[in-house]
Amino acid sequence: MSKKANKPKSIPSNPTPKPAVKANTKQYTYLAIIASILITGIVFLPSLSADFVNWDDAFNVYENASLKPFATTWSWSAVKQIFSTHVIGNYNPLPIFTFAIEQYFFAPNPLENPFPFHLNNVCLHLACTLFVFLIFNRLGISKTAAFIGALLFGIHPMRVESVSWITERKDVLYGLFFLATLYSYLTYIQTKNSKKKWYFIALLCSVFSYFSKVQAVTIPLSMVAIDIFLKRDWKSIKIAVFEKLPWWLLSLIFGLINIYFLQQANSLQSTDTTVTYSFVDKLAVGAYAYAIYTIKWIFPYKMSPLYPYEPTLPIIAYVCLIIVPMLLLGSIFITWRKKLHALLFGILFFTFNVMFLLQIVGAGQGFLADRFTYIAYIGLFFITSFYYDKLVGKYPTKIRLIQLCIAAYLCLFAYLTIQQQKVWQNGGTLWEKVKSYYPNSPTAWKNAAEYYRDTEKNRQKAIENYQQALMLQATDATTYNNLAKAYTDSSFSATLNAVQRESILMKALTAYNQAIINYPPTQNKDNKLIGEMYVNRGAVNAMLGKLDTALLDFNKGLSLYPNNLNGYSNRAILHAQMNRFDLALKDRDAYIMLQPSNADMYYERGVCYVQLGKNKEALLDFNKAIALNNTNGIYYVGRAHVQRLLGTTSAQQQDVATAKQLGAQIPEGLMQ
Repeated sequence: MSKKANKPKSIPSNPTPKPAVKANTKQYTYLAIIASILITGIVFLPSLSADFVNWDDAFNVYENASLKPFATTWSWSAVKQIFSTHVIGNYNPLPIFTFAIEQYFFAPNPLENPFPFHLNNVCLHLACTLFVFLIFNRLGISKTAAFIGALLFGIHPMRVESVSWITERKDVLYGLFFLATLYSYLTYIQTKNSKKKWYFIALLCSVFSYFSKVQAVTIPLSMVAIDIFLKRDWKSIKIAVFEKLPWWLLSLIFGLINIYFLQQANSLQSTDTTVTYSFVDKLAVGAYAYAIYTIKWIFPYKMSPLYPYEPTLPIIAYVCLIIVPMLLLGSIFITWRKKLHALLFGILFFTFNVMFLLQIVGAGQGFLADRFTYIAYIGLFFITSFYYDKLVGKYPTKIRLIQLCIAAYLCLFAYLTIQQQKVWQNGGTLWEKVKSYYPNSPTAWKNAAEYYRDTEKNRQKAIENYQQALMLQATDATTYNNLAKAYTDSSFSATLNAVQRESILMKALTAYNQAIINYPPTQNKDNKLIGEMYVNRGAVNAMLGKLDTALLDFNKGLSLYPNNLNGYSNRAILHAQMNRFDLALKDRDAYIMLQPSNADMYYERGVCYVQLGKNKEALLDFNKAIALNNTNGIYYVGRAHVQRLLGTTSAQQQDVATAKQLGAQIPEGLMQ
């Protein structure tokens, strides 16, 4: 009885607590994901109000010939063109394709509505932030550490260039598919079921990444870094070669495609003619850049949209050439020997994803770029997150203090990121920032001048910036050409008298002369620019009344570049002024052959036909001009004049009435 009484009651198994823990863990995961995305989105809100900038945005979006059809219709032939051509040497068709979608559905005139382009950049960055959390979590660190790593990725100030610059859609898009590839690859490694499915998904995602940006060629190397961290037999033929063979081949193919297009665009060299570096100098630049990127991971100081080359490298660059390789190789050796797999993974991932961007082979415009760290920094963020777990594990009583310090650090990053977005608000803020850091960069002054001339219409400020650029780079023909354009535009000011106007035109003429002297056609493989210079100088000579000299310039310019529309238009006007209407007619024909949708040119050719007594031909051209644009009253005036000559009075009166309604002035002869 006592035994029975003392026998403990059996405790029924209760499976509830375990699922509750799982539920709580899931809930915490969702909260961490939502928080990281929400905070990143709030920090990047200022980007949504930014404009386009005059730095490659024109080439990629609003002046991209492949995108023009999408303003009015969907064009599969244009899509084919996008995937078979490059943009200033860069083969990144998928980002251009996304621009086509945005233009077709939301922004027929992108310059008037940059919002959808910025919104999608931010959304893609948020998706990348999500994948960073998921990847870190799959790599075995705690959810708090994964949250810290994702937030570091999301709001680090070095992200601003990739997110706020519309052209860098390729960064956030390739980044999204790059990270989706790695997440799928991790799932393929860690799951026992559906391995083939995840392998195929990883391969498919990688193809999209390759089509987004050439930097995706580091995918197989990043996979190797993951293999090392997960202690797989990464050196075996099965894993290193056969498993990753599709990615090795894709990286080779897309790497060669991009090298081909870069060579076509002559982009595998420095665009700064004031800088000439030896191979050793370029190695020093690479080591120096690697060191700076590493420092900016901890504290992103002096963030500039452009880091132009200096004519002479600083001594520290050569010091880095000695120290950086030693430190890198030493750290890899030590972490390998001591089996510090997390630290080794972070170093390798960072190095693999930044090493092709150290400007050792292709010099480009600058020796650094914030955007080059977009994926590479994930390795360093993983180190931070991993050692957060180690730190709180070692000092559990100080967890609140550690988290408070990290929160303060992240708040600092959020503040710096918000401030950096102000730099990317427009071309003016961008180039003024570069000028403040690098006042001796002619590129900064030239691009600032272009912004003031084309966007703000502040010609005087544009002229001042062009002049400063020429003080720094006195033989730049393009800058002389643009300075002359600014002078020419200024000559049309209504506040100028005849003497002032002539003085400005003479300055423009002098600038064009200097442009042509510094850009002789015998040294120029592509005659488009030099042809434009002669045509522009011809226009100035014509405005100065030097008609014969102007004609020589027009002829020279069109012989160098026969597709110059302004050349045909200006020469036609000149021929008309000299009563050579037959020659003016030929130039109108040539213009229309090149651009058959220009209503003004049909009208002008119609006027030529009238002068030559070919009234029926003139009527056809006036009809065509009106068909292309029925809101220009002067077209109806021209047709009314021909109707009078042809004796069709009722049609004449109808055209006169329409012209009046549209606000055109009616000559007295047509009123009868």
